[in-house]
Amino acid sequence: MKVCFLTHDIDPKSGWGRYSGEIIKGLERRGIEADILVEEKLTSGSEKAVLKTNLPKFFGFLHMALKVRRLAKRCEIIHAFDAWPYGVIAALANIGLSKKLIINGVGTYSVLPLDSRKTRWILSWAYRRADSVPCISNFTMEEIKKRINLNTLEVITLGVDFEKFNRTEGYKDNLINNRNTIISVGAIKRRKGYHVSLQVISKINEKYPDIKYYIVGNKTEDPLYAKELENIINKHSLSDNVEFFENINDSKLCELYDEANVFMLPSINVEGAFEGFGLVYLEANAKGVPVIGTLGCGAEDAIKDGYSGFLVPQNNIEETAQAVLKILDDKEFALRMSRNAILWAKSNSWDTVIDKYINIYKKLEGDN
Repeated sequence: MKVCFLTHDIDPKSGWGRYSGEIIKGLERRGIEADILVEEKLTSGSEKAVLKTNLPKFFGFLHMALKVRRLAKRCEIIHAFDAWPYGVIAALANIGLSKKLIINGVGTYSVLPLDSRKTRWILSWAYRRADSVPCISNFTMEEIKKRINLNTLEVITLGVDFEKFNRTEGYKDNLINNRNTIISVGAIKRRKGYHVSLQVISKINEKYPDIKYYIVGNKTEDPLYAKELENIINKHSLSDNVEFFENINDSKLCELYDEANVFMLPSINVEGAFEGFGLVYLEANAKGVPVIGTLGCGAEDAIKDGYSGFLVPQNNIEETAQAVLKILDDKEFALRMSRNAILWAKSNSWDTVIDKYINIYKKLEGDN
């Protein structure tokens, strides 16, 4: 079976690229032939950068759809890894081809265009043309349901490369050596809640003055927000506690996870934008690191509250700090949660995710 995939990129250094790249790679291992169409070619792989145009939005969509259409003729299924813009482009490309169409509901751009009169009509049309709309979290699915009635929705959460990130020992050593390190991984933008986490670090610093906080993400994505974070660091005298890491590879990322006691990413919903899931919570869990995320977003599916970590209210510095201190203050509890985190990550491997996509493909193939 040949599938035409539409996505932004498959670069594992970005959350977007890791999500789509891991699914495609897993499907290829199961015998699926992939034609990968991307907006930006950021790896040395076989993907084709055709999802870009200089034309105005609607004409640009038509232009890209024509390019996709030529390539999709050779495939049985067209699979778009987000609704906007790739799901719309895929649906336009599929007019007259009648290929089976899958549009993933991911996060912000699977929902927010449904709130605009300018874009609601065409995204609603694309969703209704899809044979399957798998969403990466229950939160994303429910947000779509609030805006459009579909009977093709289901939830297939994201996974983790367990073998790559897993460690069986090491977390205990951090506790024995009284190493207190917190890590966050994600794009430097307001939705990730770094302005909240820095204020949490300021509170924890009162009890643990040796606390280290690693932020892994590129400041170039939102320079104004990065500047705001620097101001918070200076205001609370945290320059000795906080360290930024940019453009690192997975080997270095694993090293940083190995040093951490707690993973914290207190995502917030900002003007319709929200955390669709949070792959990084599972990666940290695979390393045995308990995680802290927020309620009211896709992290509710990524974190098993009280087991693999904690879910706290958004924008709540006090409750987030209390959750961190529960782990730092009680080494036996921290070690127990670390073991749980590993089990949780193992139960959410990419192999489990790929099984579910294979089942969708087989069902759609049987419907032909």
